[in-house]
Amino acid sequence: MSTPSPPSSTPPPWPYCGRGAAPAADIIGCRGIRVQGHTACLAHLASTDRYAYLYALAPGANIDHRGTTFTQDLLNRLLNALRDPTTGHPRAGDAKFESATFEDDAKFESVTFEGDAKFGSAIFKGDAWFQSANFEGDASFGLATFEGDVDFGSAIFKGDAKFASATFKRYAEFRWATFKAIAKFGWATFEDSAVFKRVTFESDAVFELAAFERHTLFGSATFEGDASFRRATFKAIAWFRRATFKANTCLRGATFEGDADFGSVTFEGDADFGFATFRGNAEFGYRRGEPASE
Repeated sequence: MSTPSPPSSTPPPWPYCGRGAAPAADIIGCRGIRVQGHTACLAHLASTDRYAYLYALAPGANIDHRGTTFTQDLLNRLLNALRDPTTGHPRAGDAKFESATFEDDAKFESVTFEGDAKFGSAIFKGDAWFQSANFEGDASFGLATFEGDVDFGSAIFKGDAKFASATFKRYAEFRWATFKAIAKFGWATFEDSAVFKRVTFESDAVFELAAFERHTLFGSATFEGDASFRRATFKAIAWFRRATFKANTCLRGATFEGDADFGSVTFEGDADFGFATFRGNAEFGYRRGEPASE
């Protein structure tokens, strides 16, 4: 069992709570951003002040809880304060959760983010549920760590979706999701199965140098923009059967340690497999063209 890293001595770039600071252990203390008008973060506010803050929120409000630690109860209270009575689902404006820690399951299913949703460097210690979430601005999950299962099934990303260098330690589900702008998964690590079946990428999809350590499923996915898996690593089954690539596709330098299935795949643009390595069984059954270079 690894030893936890000591707390950083670098303070965050926002006015932070500081509760629990101790010279010998953690000179910074709680890194949660202070709720406006208070000296504590949402997690450490006095109950009466927290109630007043949540009561004043309305659907579509901007929220800023960078560095804050959320229990499931606290997150539920926040989302309930943003719940739109006409739809029954929470609705937020700009949502800042950078470097936040979610101690329990984080349930964001059917939430609408009308502005940018920022979860960069956040830590999800339980399951993260974003099924049918609607991201109308950019969605930023770069450097986030998902320690439990992740479900973005049927989510809609209207702005850029940024998952660069994110770590998915358990099952990651994106089935039926729609990416209307650029999807950035470069340098992401999937330590368990990654499911992108029937996903639609309406713009470029970037998986350069991504690491897929278990089964990876892109079956029946549609790539309408350029798709890059340059130097990506697939350590188990890589399933692309019936996927459609409408623009250019780059798998140059990709490594397939397990079986690779490209049966009934459609490449409408150039497909570059140059210097790709196949160590397991590989099945190819292209339609409408052959790879431009192999």
